[in-house]
Amino acid sequence: MSISPAAAVPGFDTRLAAYCVVIHEDRILLALWDMRGSDPGFIPRWVLPGGGVELGESTRNAAVREVAEETGYRVELDELLDVQTAVIPAAKRYSGPDRPMQTVAVLYRAHTVSGELRHETGGSTSEAGWFSFEQVAALNRIPRVDAAIADYLAQREERK
Repeated sequence: MSISPAAAVPGFDTRLAAYCVVIHEDRILLALWDMRGSDPGFIPRWVLPGGGVELGESTRNAAVREVAEETGYRVELDELLDVQTAVIPAAKRYSGPDRPMQTVAVLYRAHTVSGELRHETGGSTSEAGWFSFEQVAALNRIPRVDAAIADYLAQREERK
């Protein structure tokens, strides 16, 4: 989604985040975004492991750090897949001031090199797991998960 310059809003926030698409044997690694600890009415959704880039941190380091925090795995990045932007209207923001936010999401393809599956404690996710593409269809998830799987499948076909 984009906004024309004439419709631009002068005051807005920006959130830079980095995510990993980790697929092994046609199963994707996902984390459950779960804010019920601070908002009992929140409906958890499955997401790609990843999150906000800290001040001074590279997107590559943030992606690796976030996967470790949310899933217990250490990953190596294989390639940059995409940079996606979107605008969240002020009325639909989960938190923050009463103004819109532009999100910038940097997606990397990655593979695990060590670690074992575990759930994050005290963070923004409560579970992690591996899911077949068929299982993903039944999950409450954000659209980025479906887009990541579609991109992966398209690239796999191109490599054949």
